Amino acid sequence: MNMSKNPKVLLMTVSSTMRGQIEYAQEISKKVATLLEEFMELEDIGVITSVAIADQTMDHYRNGNIVGAIIVVATGGTERIIKTIARTFKKPILLIAHPYSNSLASSIEAYASLNEDKIAIKLLYSNLDKEILNDIKRFINVCKAVYKIEHSKLGQIGAPSPWILTSKSPEIIKNRLGTDIIRLEVADLFENISKIRNDDVKNIVNKIKEMFGEIVEPKDEELIEAVKIYFALKDISSKNELSAITLRCFDLIAHDVTGCIGISLSNDNGLVAGCEADIDAALTMMILNALTNEPVWIANIARVNTKENTITLAHCTIATKMLENTKKSALRSHFESGKSVSIQGPLKRSEITLARLGGKNLDKMTIATGKIIRTDFQDPLLCRTQAEIKLNGDVQKFIMSALGNHQVLAYGNLTQELLDFCRFKNIEPIII
Repeated sequence: MNMSKNPKVLLMTVSSTMRGQIEYAQEISKKVATLLEEFMELEDIGVITSVAIADQTMDHYRNGNIVGAIIVVATGGTERIIKTIARTFKKPILLIAHPYSNSLASSIEAYASLNEDKIAIKLLYSNLDKEILNDIKRFINVCKAVYKIEHSKLGQIGAPSPWILTSKSPEIIKNRLGTDIIRLEVADLFENISKIRNDDVKNIVNKIKEMFGEIVEPKDEELIEAVKIYFALKDISSKNELSAITLRCFDLIAHDVTGCIGISLSNDNGLVAGCEADIDAALTMMILNALTNEPVWIANIARVNTKENTITLAHCTIATKMLENTKKSALRSHFESGKSVSIQGPLKRSEITLARLGGKNLDKMTIATGKIIRTDFQDPLLCRTQAEIKLNGDVQKFIMSALGNHQVLAYGNLTQELLDFCRFKNIEPIII
């Protein structure tokens, strides 16, 4: 997907026209504009003082590269102006109230009404000082992510694997997120692979061999065939203008090749790639990737330890950029089949976020945070890349609230970003 160049978030101030209030609002507008001047994404459109002006202004800005709006409520008596802006605009809005001139009173009244109507709005109370900067930065980031997801295409190559029971229909996905699902066949992938010569992938194969500290089972010819998957995925995604793909990868095993390297390299290079044609998990990957601009990890829930409050995740693929050290990582055979190529390596022992989108109408998301405490323990009964995570929340609640097996891991604490995303897309967050 080609996101609009230079996405913009509107900045505006609303005010009543009672004695002296327009002048006061102009002072507030100038103060906020100066405070937020570091954010190049903001387009300041000044003070709005009536419903008619609000309707005309927002109609002008409804389309194009505008991804959200910040409304600074200068005075009371602005409820209907705020409501008109929100209903006309139909994009995420951050409503900022301050302690003076009945700003908070009007803000709460408008917010309550709009929240009842499930309008994408968030209320922030502030003294209009530097403490607001992190909130503004987060809001802009989430607006960009929402826009990106709404204008994305997810390629589903093959039907979900038989054990994936939770994937949603394209109609539900479109209604909830705006994302288009493009259905493709595994045969399309192999047709593309048949056009790729060994010499076409030679340079990448050599780089991979140099990158990893050890090559255990895979032979050179197996690595060549596995890398062809990456080239084929890249070509298919380009032709179909896809932002992400999810692949029914176990169908490849009958051809003595796996998708693990292809999925890994895709994620490394900006194409979100998921496993087993699991749509819900792939959408979760897209959301976390859009919020971080970094690769994320899709993995199985392999074990839980209720006494230690830990979970173990494992999978045979991971973006190499997420590995702590590729020289301490290895190319292995695929765990279940013993064929082709997969990845074994350590993740960073850092704070993480786990998320999973799901629910009957794609209307729920589990959100958990924790820290990786053990990784790359090379358990022979688990998929190759392994990580044990100490959850901040209750592991029993995590299991009982699970929306599917596949979990998506991102580095860092993304709780507030995900809460805002859920608010703007009318998704119920389940905090673990």
